[in-house]
Amino acid sequence: MEDIKKYLIAISILISILILGGVIINILISSLTHMFGVLINILVISIILLILFSTVVTYRVIKDKKISLNLMKINLKFVSLLFNPIISIASIIGIPKNDIRRVFVKLNNSYIYSNTYNFDIKDILILIPHCIQKNSCKLKVTNKIENCVQCGLCNVSDLVKLKEKTGINIVLATGGTLARKMIIENKPKAAIAVACERDLTSGIQDMNHIPVLGVFNKRPNGPCIDTFIDIHEVEKAIKFLTNKNKY
Repeated sequence: MEDIKKYLIAISILISILILGGVIINILISSLTHMFGVLINILVISIILLILFSTVVTYRVIKDKKISLNLMKINLKFVSLLFNPIISIASIIGIPKNDIRRVFVKLNNSYIYSNTYNFDIKDILILIPHCIQKNSCKLKVTNKIENCVQCGLCNVSDLVKLKEKTGINIVLATGGTLARKMIIENKPKAAIAVACERDLTSGIQDMNHIPVLGVFNKRPNGPCIDTFIDIHEVEKAIKFLTNKNKY
C-alpha cells in the first residue's frame, strides 16, 4: 500500500475520533449553557475542516500536483502540529511509523524544491549519520572525515571527494544531540540531512528556521549498520541550494 494511502487511513481515524469526541462532549455538556456547547461544536468542526483541507493539499503534493507555495508552507506547518497524533494512531492500527514519516519528508522536500535559493557553498552544512562508515573500520572519522583512507568500502571516501571538490562543510554525527550541536556551532543557512526516516523527521522539525533537504540513507543490513547513501542525491541537493548546475 502506498505511504499516502496509509497516511489517509490514519487521518480518517483521527477525524473519526474528533467526531466521536465532539458527540461525547455534547452529551456531557447538555446540562451546561447553550453558548458553551455552540463554541465547542464550532471548534471541533473547524479542526475537522482544517484537517480535511490539509489532507487534500498533502495528497496533491505527494502526487506531484501543482500547489501554491504559500499553501504548501501552511500545510507543512499544520502537518507538523498533527504529526504526533497521526504517528500514534498509525502505530496503534499497525501502520509502520516510517511510512507516515516518509510522507512528512516528502512534503518538506517538495516545499523546499518549490522555492529558489542562491546560497554560497560555505553556508550549507551536510549532516551524515555515522553508520555509513563501514562497521569493521578501525579509523575514527566522526570527528574529521579526512581521516578516511578512501578504501572505497563505504561512502565516506565519496564524501571526502565531494568536500575536496566543492569546499562544502560535511559532518558525521553520532546522534541527534551531536547533530543539533553541529548546527548551533556552524550556523548554516541551509542543510542537507542524510538519515533514516525517524531522524530526518525530527531533524527537519528541529531545524525549521532554515531550509533542510532530507535524503534517506539505504539500509540493506538493517538500521544503524553499514548503511550507504546515493551521493548523486546529495550532489543534486547542493546544486539546487546553490542555484548552480556545476560547482
